[in-house]
Amino acid sequence: MEGAHAGTFESATGPTFTWGATTHVGGVRSHNEDAFYVSDDVCVVADGMGGHEAGEVASQLVTQLVSEVFGARRLDVTELQRFVSTLNAAVLSKGVENNTRGMGTTVVGVAVADNGDAPSAVVFHVGDSRCYRLAGGVLTQLTTDHSHVQNLVQDGRITPAEALTHPLRNVITRALGADAAVEADFHVLADQSCRLLLCSDGLSGEIDDDRIRELLVANVDPSNAAGALVEAVLEGPARDNVTAIVLDIAFPVAHPTADLREAELPRAGAADVTTDPDRTAEVELAAEPDGLPGAAADIEMLDVRWAPPAPDSLDASDAGRPSAPPDAAAWGAPKSPSTDPTPQ
Repeated sequence: MEGAHAGTFESATGPTFTWGATTHVGGVRSHNEDAFYVSDDVCVVADGMGGHEAGEVASQLVTQLVSEVFGARRLDVTELQRFVSTLNAAVLSKGVENNTRGMGTTVVGVAVADNGDAPSAVVFHVGDSRCYRLAGGVLTQLTTDHSHVQNLVQDGRITPAEALTHPLRNVITRALGADAAVEADFHVLADQSCRLLLCSDGLSGEIDDDRIRELLVANVDPSNAAGALVEAVLEGPARDNVTAIVLDIAFPVAHPTADLREAELPRAGAADVTTDPDRTAEVELAAEPDGLPGAAADIEMLDVRWAPPAPDSLDASDAGRPSAPPDAAAWGAPKSPSTDPTPQ
């Protein structure tokens, strides 16, 4: 499978990531606007929009900046909203610089972030790229799409089944680079081992939850699972680029107070975090006091159908890749050349 990667990152002070990732251009598109990045502290999928020299630039810019920031240090949960706002500002700036109207990208990821007495795994997203969790044999969609059809479903105007074929199903209501301010959704995972799937809508729009669950359960190795999901999409029309990261998360030691752990952080913008062993906890993160825009929206957990994207291998070379934006330095990014956002 083109663009397939795998690896394991272990940490004595936080979750251990074992992952497999695959991206493909799909059966219709001529180029791949998806990008992904994986390290010991963060995994992200970005689905660019705006066409050649716009969408792919936006998604690669986001993965590059993620690699710079998390390559420098681990963030705190209170910094995550500001971090997403910085990604948004970088995409906006690059769009103005390149004079590319409509340039933007979704992002979905999971980051290990400092959270009081112990690190937590925090899921964040903007747009309609998704995160699913498989635990105890149950598949749950953790993220709620920022899309027009999702709003229609929540308003009771259409059913979830109707949303799958709605003519405006590709219209999203939030994206990096779309507005000066962006709201990201965040939630903290319970400190329990589980399997996550991060994917672009080229996957979630092509196969349903039952098929996704079947492939995640049948393929123990996360790299095989990611490849099987993308192959399942390619059996159909594969109308979009498709990217999947399958991530097995293990915690080295169960925290004795995991059932009812609240981290009370005294600084401005602190998050109220409750870890529940049976479901994902919700968390609202306020903007940092320096005035960066954005506050996390309430998270609604939905059991909805999940499906994969389309095929094309991600170019792993640095040729033509945008340079690190000025914001990277403010986050303590290393001055040496940025790492390749596509894991090898």
